[in-house]
Amino acid sequence: MTISQQLKIPTFFIFFVLLLVGCEQDTTPNLIYQQASNYDYEDTLLNLDIAISEHNYRIIHRSKIGQAVRDRGEKDYPLSIVISFCNITYAKEMMDINSDLINDMPCIVTVREEKEGVIIGTKLMTENTDNQRQNDFAKKINNNLKSIIADTIE
Repeated sequence: MTISQQLKIPTFFIFFVLLLVGCEQDTTPNLIYQQASNYDYEDTLLNLDIAISEHNYRIIHRSKIGQAVRDRGEKDYPLSIVISFCNITYAKEMMDINSDLINDMPCIVTVREEKEGVIIGTKLMTENTDNQRQNDFAKKINNNLKSIIADTIE
């Protein structure tokens, strides 16, 4: 075997490995979904309340983070809020599919003031698990969450 022939095998192997590494895609989904609102903070909150109820969810809690910081003395701190909401029918369906999902309840939406304007966001559910029923459920809930945000800012 010649030197040229001996070098072809490791060269081909290195090329193949580099090709695989270069083509590898990041399969980790971006679970944070955010959009800019064209409305001010208060109007965005009013629109959000309507959108949540129109999608058959009930608001169960509001954590007024920005206002709490203001109340502690930082009067110009940007406003922000975390709104938790639930649809009991979906919650039951989720628990029947996989009771561990209670630890990853996705039904929150945040609204916050930024220098660029008001941002509304949520955390989406993972859609690529080994459980197809869970994936289908996650897609349905993610579509609901995205629709709620779209309806809030349109």
